[in-house]
Amino acid sequence: MNQTSNHQKIAGRLPVVAIVGRPNVGKSTLFNRLLGKRKAIVGDRPGVTVDRLETECLIGARECVLVDTGGIGEGTHDLMQPAIDAQVEAALEIADVVLFIGDGKAGVTPVDAAIANKLRRHHIPVAIVVNKAEKPNSELEFFKLGMGDPIAVSAAHGDGIRDFVIHLESMLPDLVESTEDEQAPLASIAVIGRPNVGKSTLINAWLGKQRMVVSDMAGTTRDAIDSDLPYRDGVVRLVDTAGQRKHGRISDIIEFVARVKAVQAFGRADTAVMVLDGSEGVVEQDMRLMQLAQDEGCALLVAVNKLDLLSEDEWNYFAERLNFRMRGLADIQIFRISAKSSKGVKKLLDEAVRASKRNRFEIGTGELNRWLQSAQEAQHPPSDRGAVVKLKYASQTSTSPPSIKVFCNRPQALKTSYRRYLEQSFRKTYKLTGVTVRFTFTGGNNPYAPEKKH
Repeated sequence: MNQTSNHQKIAGRLPVVAIVGRPNVGKSTLFNRLLGKRKAIVGDRPGVTVDRLETECLIGARECVLVDTGGIGEGTHDLMQPAIDAQVEAALEIADVVLFIGDGKAGVTPVDAAIANKLRRHHIPVAIVVNKAEKPNSELEFFKLGMGDPIAVSAAHGDGIRDFVIHLESMLPDLVESTEDEQAPLASIAVIGRPNVGKSTLINAWLGKQRMVVSDMAGTTRDAIDSDLPYRDGVVRLVDTAGQRKHGRISDIIEFVARVKAVQAFGRADTAVMVLDGSEGVVEQDMRLMQLAQDEGCALLVAVNKLDLLSEDEWNYFAERLNFRMRGLADIQIFRISAKSSKGVKKLLDEAVRASKRNRFEIGTGELNRWLQSAQEAQHPPSDRGAVVKLKYASQTSTSPPSIKVFCNRPQALKTSYRRYLEQSFRKTYKLTGVTVRFTFTGGNNPYAPEKKH
């Protein structure tokens, strides 16, 4: 088994564990087993994994981002090997640990040997996991790949998973935390978007000629480097999504890698600036990234770059279409910029800092419950088969994003439309433009109310 170096460290983000292997060896089944729930779509035929799945996962006592690479390139090639190549290439770009899955029933195949050769040329810790190993010693054949001790498991039945998790936990790299004397930033801003839309140009425009990097944290070559920009009486942290190589062969890799790196960046940011290319329009990947930013708790702004390439009529049409497509998101502000000439970039930065402050919004319990009462009076909750639904009490549980827990008598009866109404009312009342507000509803009475004497 290839062991991780004792000196391997990563800076300021969760380690990434990527699962690779040829189709139908059980990658998604193992993914689900490690998560403890069914998240991936699995089946009995090759190529059935249709989503590019990544999620935070607890491995023993350690958190990581678990990535199922199955499906990359599948459906775009008649031959299996190009899809396998794409899968491995994507894993090598984003992973700190690779889980190479083999099939204990089929044994070592030429495709397995090809994957091993690709992984062996890189200095990334690899664990060979032999799935479907219900038959004793079925993992022994995988020794000939020359990548250390294979681990026998049955992802479907759970056999060997406990020992495997213990070993995987030991392979995860250490986190490098920021120094004690480091100044807390006024805002942490992630710049996201597809390749070549102007993300780096925007960051350079903000940093200016001095490019004063107060905090320069780097680990392996796939780590992001965050830059601290002096701003008024403090600093603003620009959270990098890490440089991306150009992939000329399969476009799926671009979206897959961009998404995983965006998830990493969102974990370190409280605001995301989505950069769009004004000359190209809006594509589905843009919408997925924006939704992901809000799902991960970032306030969101949109910057339409290359404004000099759009006439006023073209801009009006672009903005109209963009607003229509963003109608399911949280009141997103749109800015016109030219990162190359620095037009509009200062205003964008100022608003991104304000958005970070909005995302950290805190409200007193008394004021929160006065708002809750007012919201119910303005629009009563729907009844549950004739019974009144009553929202009794609310408390704020966290910030970034603001999260509100509401105690009520019939939480299951609250319709999605009323939950959305509460979110929109709260956002509008407290001017939280671009901020996701998370409401959770639970049964029971006010836990802080004095107990009644009998």
